[in-house]
Amino acid sequence: MKKTGIVFLLLILALAVVGCSSNKDEKTADNKSSENAVTNTSGKDEKAADSNVSENADTVENKKDGETDTETDGSKDETNLYQAFMDGTGSAKYTGSGDRTSYLDTKAVLEVGKSYTWDDISKALETVDEFSEVKQSGDVTYHMIDCGKDGILELYAEAPFNEEYTLYMIVKEFDGELQIIFTQDGWSRSSVLVGENGEVITGGSAGAAVHVSDYAYIDAEGKYKYYYGVTETLTLFGDYYAFTTGDDFVTIPTEGLDSEHIGIDDYYIEDENGGRVHYHHYFMIDDDFNDITTDADYSDDNEIKKRFADAGIKTYTSAEIDEILSTKGTELNIPDTMK
Repeated sequence: MKKTGIVFLLLILALAVVGCSSNKDEKTADNKSSENAVTNTSGKDEKAADSNVSENADTVENKKDGETDTETDGSKDETNLYQAFMDGTGSAKYTGSGDRTSYLDTKAVLEVGKSYTWDDISKALETVDEFSEVKQSGDVTYHMIDCGKDGILELYAEAPFNEEYTLYMIVKEFDGELQIIFTQDGWSRSSVLVGENGEVITGGSAGAAVHVSDYAYIDAEGKYKYYYGVTETLTLFGDYYAFTTGDDFVTIPTEGLDSEHIGIDDYYIEDENGGRVHYHHYFMIDDDFNDITTDADYSDDNEIKKRFADAGIKTYTSAEIDEILSTKGTELNIPDTMK
């Protein structure tokens, strides 16, 4: 199913469903349930992350005698490691793997191969910006998730910084040691949604009529896999700049077109070297931004298609985009819920 990233308010609301705050006296890793189907204003459906967290997922909570318990199939030792990390007495090794941070740049302040408690990480981030103060501004929220849906649980954590930013992290146990397998930051104009089985969806605004989404997956082995991204432009203000490979682009003139009723999706996947390969899809919208594209809009004599073609850019129908994403998803072993 084709996915686009236009209604990020709904993603933010979906994130709110996950939230269940934990405080310093009793840190609990629990799961809330929500199955999120996000529908964008141009009539395309988008499954956010199958379900954020399962109502049936197990809870790890502090006992009065200091012992931990769990109803999961995981070992007690694994549970104790996660509980210790939540309590602030245990640490997790930073490997650099799955680090997608930008402003809360853990790559810049953490050392690969070194282990850190959450407080260590929070204090390290205070030095990330030499021009402004960075401070954790709220408690850490913890949940248990199941990356790869293999029955082995991982610890998901998130915490606010400077009221505007949030750090998202996943920690996994390997042979009696915790490792940080994923970090990403979000802010007021860029949301991050982590699903109960390791789905990661980010979305943000790149302008008044431009929205960007990225889709990724963390598998059962704890490996971060980038799936695809899409930049959606609704209504065209001036010429359109179509990316080809990497940062290269060509200009598509829009003079004479009904620009207010044209939308363009720029899909991109990564090649073996991490470079972006772009696939462009245009669609027609009405005054309420509903997708009203017909087969005739992709005939060879369509003026929009001709202008892309004149610039050396092939355009793809919705069905062709579906096939491209499905093939890429199969290659990466992405779960069907994200395809």
